[in-house]
Amino acid sequence: MRTYIALVRHGVTDWNYDGRAQGHVDIPLNAEGVRQAELVAARLATERWDAVYSSDLVRARATAEAICRRTGHTLVTDGRLRERRMGPAEGMTSVERSVLWPGVSLYQIPGVETDEELGRRAEAIFTEIARRHPGQRIIIVTHGAIINRFLQQSAGSGPVNVRNTGISPVVWDGQAFHLAGEHDFRHLLVDGVEYDGARTRLAGYARSAGLPGLRLEPEKAARMLNRSPAVESAWVEDRLVGYLRAFTDHVRYGYIDLLYTAPGYGRVGEMMCRRLAERFPDVRFEHLTGTAGQAGAATGA
Repeated sequence: MRTYIALVRHGVTDWNYDGRAQGHVDIPLNAEGVRQAELVAARLATERWDAVYSSDLVRARATAEAICRRTGHTLVTDGRLRERRMGPAEGMTSVERSVLWPGVSLYQIPGVETDEELGRRAEAIFTEIARRHPGQRIIIVTHGAIINRFLQQSAGSGPVNVRNTGISPVVWDGQAFHLAGEHDFRHLLVDGVEYDGARTRLAGYARSAGLPGLRLEPEKAARMLNRSPAVESAWVEDRLVGYLRAFTDHVRYGYIDLLYTAPGYGRVGEMMCRRLAERFPDVRFEHLTGTAGQAGAATGA
């Protein structure tokens, strides 16, 4: 009998935005993460489910609890569903890690859970849950690295950009796991646009392709973003259609010094500014960029 499993990543946290390795540190959802949890809960509540499981870390557990409030299930938590153990790198950004371990990738740092260790752990717990529920439909709320590793090692997937509260469907046929569809995050889209406050994603794009509207070498653009207090970006599939950079004292004052929107996407500038204001509700942001949402160029210094 085939068991259908929806693998759901937890909602976003401030450490996700900052690009900090969370690992087993118990970081709560931020306001956007709570909103994402409610969106995925509403989405999943339209279907029939037989059980809901979750990592015991609060960011996953709170996401799963939002789902259970909609579906009526009793949540089952399991510590084996935790994120990759990040060891001495927990709490650090890529910039901070590069100082302590120059030239060493995150997963090569001694004490960080290896791909092999993570893959064995993921396959063992997912197989155990699947065998416990033959022919049923299960939700498992867990973390990005364990989902990605499992999909590649055990379900025949390539690398996946696992979004916060994105859904990765798999099927267990009694012998092996198989993909049951593409990674799905439609519930996060606003008029077809995906918004993201994570520095790492925007910096990664800048490193490979540069920043549109800004005459800066790709590597310099990436370093600039990795050191920025706050960013927002807008995407249509994997195409960058808007971004902003902001500085703030996190108390009262802030300013936006870079804002770009692609031609035809002027309205995403307003949405990015609104998201920034929601992240820092006590801060009054000034625009040093001129007109917010100016299309086709990055304004500002």
